[in-house]
Amino acid sequence: MESERFNKLAETKNNLIISYLKLRNLIGFSGMLLPFILVLTSKTDHTAKLFVEKSLSVYYYTNSGDILVVTMSVIGVFLFTYNGYNKTEKKITTLASISSLGIAFCPTAISQVISSTIHVENKIVPNVFGVEWHSIFATLLFISMSIMTLVYFPKSDKQQLNTQKKNRNIIYKICGWVMVVSVVLLVTYYIWKPLFLKNIPVVLIFETIILEAFGLSWITKGQTLWPDGEHYVYKGYNELKNWLKSVFN
Repeated sequence: MESERFNKLAETKNNLIISYLKLRNLIGFSGMLLPFILVLTSKTDHTAKLFVEKSLSVYYYTNSGDILVVTMSVIGVFLFTYNGYNKTEKKITTLASISSLGIAFCPTAISQVISSTIHVENKIVPNVFGVEWHSIFATLLFISMSIMTLVYFPKSDKQQLNTQKKNRNIIYKICGWVMVVSVVLLVTYYIWKPLFLKNIPVVLIFETIILEAFGLSWITKGQTLWPDGEHYVYKGYNELKNWLKSVFN
């Protein structure tokens, strides 16, 4: 606990910690933007029954597959470099990192493909462990990130009582429970397989909700929302304005 309090105190006073905040924001924005980038950049034939795939994982087999692999790999690397405040938190982020990389390099089954424009025959599948590992990695990632958001992100000390931490904690709890409920509903969907939802990309919808909650919690942790003190955007603007004045005056 003493080392944890020291790390939090250092975070509030160290000017170099802006890099740590940037790391959190990079993780968050990467997760939030991924679903929209995949859907908007994937080519879909006008004869296809659906304009989106069953899940985000299926986009591996589209022309946007490289975007999926690169983004999940980047998130994995970012998570691995994130140390947190104690050893337990580091273990959880390491598990999330491995899971993110596992999602990238252990693609889902080709049988999940629905679009007539996906180039399965030309796609190399570097699946070392087997397709069943993809779902395991995805589940581990969602669970580990839910634990981080609900358990570790809300932690605070007395020195933070007069900051925006209370507002950020509300966001963490909302995002964490959204992820937990979405995972439970996804598992229920896989078990139940209701026929009236067969033409709706249920998995894609819940995966997107999970990633948005995941990303929102991380950019909140990076103080994009409810920052303590001056917002980094406003601070950057003032620094740029002062630099321009020094150059042209």
